[in-house]
Amino acid sequence: MQIASRTTVCVGMMLLLFSCTCGGVPNEFFLLPAEQRDAEFQKYDFDTQYKIYICGQKREPPMFGLASPLAREGGRIVPLLKAKLESADDDSTVQAIVYVFAEMNVRGTYDLAADKSLMEELRLKVSRVKDPAWQNMIEENLPKIREKSPTTSMP
Repeated sequence: MQIASRTTVCVGMMLLLFSCTCGGVPNEFFLLPAEQRDAEFQKYDFDTQYKIYICGQKREPPMFGLASPLAREGGRIVPLLKAKLESADDDSTVQAIVYVFAEMNVRGTYDLAADKSLMEELRLKVSRVKDPAWQNMIEENLPKIREKSPTTSMP
């Protein structure tokens, strides 16, 4: 009897784990192979992608690879991502957004250094980060943002 109830509890916990969603996407999404996950990720609108990305950063290990599909969008999502940065109210979210901007610059999909209002917003948000560990992680990405990417081909 005790073994049966333990099995039932374990099965119930597994069902709960796999039925949970993040940004409206089942947790199984995060278990997909990278190529399949990226293909699925591209099917969503920006707001859903953003929710999934932020959720993925709170997982262990964090899903840093989700920054790449966002970064590939470059200037198309900069205003949307900047609005998310402006409303971000926790250090980990600020770090996650800064990471996408750094990826954009490295990939050459947007020249962040030339966007003075965005650079000012980044400076302001980074100065308000409270946790020293998050501050250090963010500061590691700032040089990637401040310098114009050699691959950026802006008109």
